[in-house]
Amino acid sequence: MTPDEVNNVVEFTNQVLRSSGLDLSASLEETQDGLRVQVRGGDIALLLGHNAELLDALEYLGNRLVARSSGEETRVVFDSGSYRAQRERELRLMAEKAAERVRASRIPFSFDPMNPNERRIIHLALAEDATVKTESQGNGENRKVTIFPAK
Repeated sequence: MTPDEVNNVVEFTNQVLRSSGLDLSASLEETQDGLRVQVRGGDIALLLGHNAELLDALEYLGNRLVARSSGEETRVVFDSGSYRAQRERELRLMAEKAAERVRASRIPFSFDPMNPNERRIIHLALAEDATVKTESQGNGENRKVTIFPAK
């Protein structure tokens, strides 16, 4: 993905944010993981409310724009402050606590439905743990991760 393609995503995102009337703006940030669209402004609470659904929606639209213009399935990450890193730490901790519960009770534990990125974090957090196994279950927006005791 070229920097121009990412700049197009930032411009598009800023147009959407201006049209919404929210006090938010997007900018391009280069990190060690690559390019990232950083969203800042006075309405951050609205952006990150309900498990950051609005941030996820902007990310989805941005990635569709890149795929359409380049013909490639690449991923542009949208963030606000360090929300994504904090959420990943939270999900890893939740996975560990749930795995402890499953090991002790031998009863499977199901998380509430999650988006694909969050489910992936749960699976990876427990991938090396031989005492439990994880499985995604359900369809669409109701897809969730269940932790089972290993046989």
